[in-house]
Amino acid sequence: MKKSAIPLIVFLLALYTAPVQAGQPWWWDSPHRDDDLYLYEPASASGYRTEQEAVAAAFDAARSMLMNRIGITPAIREAGLVPPREFALLSCEITDRGTELLGRNWKAWVMVRYPRSEQQLLLTRWEASLSSVQDLQKIEAKIPREFSLSLAPVSGRSVVVGGETISFAVTADRDCHLILLDHQSDGTTILLFPNSYHEGSAVRAGETVVIPPPQSTFALVATEPWGDDRIEAIACTEESSLHSAFSSLLEVNGASPGLAAVTRGFFVKALDSALSSPEKASWSRAEMIISTYPEKK
Repeated sequence: MKKSAIPLIVFLLALYTAPVQAGQPWWWDSPHRDDDLYLYEPASASGYRTEQEAVAAAFDAARSMLMNRIGITPAIREAGLVPPREFALLSCEITDRGTELLGRNWKAWVMVRYPRSEQQLLLTRWEASLSSVQDLQKIEAKIPREFSLSLAPVSGRSVVVGGETISFAVTADRDCHLILLDHQSDGTTILLFPNSYHEGSAVRAGETVVIPPPQSTFALVATEPWGDDRIEAIACTEESSLHSAFSSLLEVNGASPGLAAVTRGFFVKALDSALSSPEKASWSRAEMIISTYPEKK
């Protein structure tokens, strides 16, 4: 009697269509413990069209939970000092993973570890930055917000790696004059704009000013000190009120050619002088945090 080949074909087809992933890994339900060198964090993610997307989402979830474990306080969050996860936890790595295809979507499980040595560095950095920002917030409170002023990075990114350039977009709803400052994490204040390359400070109502301007002869490049810089735009409707105090900063020799670097105390003195000007003027301000990191090698 001749044997049919159909069962063999069906069996081979079943082997071909069966998922090759093992599904939930054995270690998922097993308690995990941190050791002297690393913090460990498991996480999962599901409902993604590709396996890579599911793993990436699980990795991101694990890093988010690790950041909370490291010690982010409400004060740090309120100060805007929580850097994006992909940079804040540069040394995170996946030690174990598992994936499974459920219908048309993927689910992933990951175990992530983070070195304790990096944890202390991150906490120290946040502590120093928090103190600096809280001091600046008290200083900034002196400046009234009497008209609309917006400040944002042109790239939309609040993280800059060493060697990268960054530019800022500033918009006011009134004709005014503008200065742009970088309060660095080490307590130094840099006058970014105006500078010896671009001495004009006028801003027209409703127009967006890009700093540095397109086709400019200068660029803003991320360098040390690394950390969380508070970028501050201060605007005034009267040029004399603003520049009577801050024009002297242009004459101060800074670390970067064309940019003035001064102490925080010098900045406060200049600000107090500007605000006490007898000229009748309207003021406004806008601030944001930019995180700078050395290039990962």
